[in-house]
Amino acid sequence: MSVRANNLANVNKRYLQLHPVNATSGGVFSFKNGLPLIKFDISSSMAPLLLDGGALRLSGNLTAKQGAAGTTNLNATQLNFIDNFAGVNNMIEMITISSKRLNSTLERITNYYRLAPSIVSGQQSEKDIETRMGLAGNQHGTIPLTKSTLASYNAVSPLGGVAAGNQLGGSFSTPIYAGIFQSGQDIDLSAVTGTGGLVIEILLRSDVGTIFGTDAAANQASYQLSNLVLTAPVYEVGGESASAMAGGVNEFNFNSWSSMFQTINASSSVVAMTPGLSRVASCLVNFVTASDLGNQNFNACRLGPVAEVQQLRWSKNGALFPLQYRLQTVAEGNNSAAAITGTPNASYHIYNVNADILRNYLEGLTTDRYNKVRNCMSAYNTWAGGAVDRPQNAGRDGITPSTSDGVGILYDAYGSGTDFSQQVWSFELRTSATNVLRVASTGPVDVANNIDGQAATAQAATIYFLNKNTLFMSPNGINVQR
Repeated sequence: MSVRANNLANVNKRYLQLHPVNATSGGVFSFKNGLPLIKFDISSSMAPLLLDGGALRLSGNLTAKQGAAGTTNLNATQLNFIDNFAGVNNMIEMITISSKRLNSTLERITNYYRLAPSIVSGQQSEKDIETRMGLAGNQHGTIPLTKSTLASYNAVSPLGGVAAGNQLGGSFSTPIYAGIFQSGQDIDLSAVTGTGGLVIEILLRSDVGTIFGTDAAANQASYQLSNLVLTAPVYEVGGESASAMAGGVNEFNFNSWSSMFQTINASSSVVAMTPGLSRVASCLVNFVTASDLGNQNFNACRLGPVAEVQQLRWSKNGALFPLQYRLQTVAEGNNSAAAITGTPNASYHIYNVNADILRNYLEGLTTDRYNKVRNCMSAYNTWAGGAVDRPQNAGRDGITPSTSDGVGILYDAYGSGTDFSQQVWSFELRTSATNVLRVASTGPVDVANNIDGQAATAQAATIYFLNKNTLFMSPNGINVQR
């Protein structure tokens, strides 16, 4: 049990509210105004002080603007969106969490804007997203609903009307989906046997990669984050437990996310690398059409259905691992049966969810067995995460039904993880090279649902490893075992 649970009589809870240490007088952070880095400093204490990372919240206002100067409000009739699963996390490129003691990095997550929607859509139901998640991180069940979120402003304040140039957008209060904060253990911030405090750095994304849609480029749509506050619940520990912590070596087990990026452009693709991590718990991979990245017409956070998937295998040093078999789908057979006469590669409908692949993906997200999975957005047929008639680029424009796809694998739910420090990690994905989905029987339009070696169908794969770490803290210093 935790120190907090074993010493309830001598634990006092309080909340720290912290402002960015690098804020300017206006308190506005954005890529456009040249201040894309947000930095929070959580100080240490001499007595044991425990941070509840799971309850940590980043709050503020998200304001969308348009025009070269970024001072004009968006119009609600314009087609400007953000990703519905990412919400305000859509604006974050990278998060770095460091110990103030010896200035050592504990976790650095790149491509955070693509990790957050996988976590949210894989662990929350549509009802959760439209209620508590919508109020917290500006998430929605469907992308079109984010249009009104971006175009809502505080036109009236307690003092009366607010000039258009000074109006702020909606508020948010979101958790930080870092492994170290979501590990289920308190973080000792003390100067003697803890981390000596923490530094949290948040790097924002370019405007071009965030707000998207048919009108986004013409509007020169941009965003601002303001009134930022980090709310940190901490527990002051006293009594005998405090004395015991101060006199010995404290051990803190935590998870951390590491991100890699690859491009696949063949129907049979192998992605292989040596991650350099010794205790990997799980791995996630999500996809988006490579040409969508950096294109303001399309959603860069989209969790795309890579193509007509036929087979998936996971390997370690070239041998099947942890599954001793390949995951095969019925997509090829179903689509062949539904092929249109005279157009052998075209199908009217996609009818199935790739159940085995989805199951392993959800296990990787929750780092637990499938019977512990409670909620997800993936479904047979919903607007936000359905499978029926979802081709490769489903939902890219924000106004058509989208998906919440990905692949993943759980290596170790309860043990010390799998060693990839010097071993080669790989996965092989086999898709159709020719399948075309005919999305309507009247006035049909054929759209690609394959990877055929051409730039138009090439897929960007973002790979995330969840690694187990142990932080040893003593009066002599700290040491991280990864």
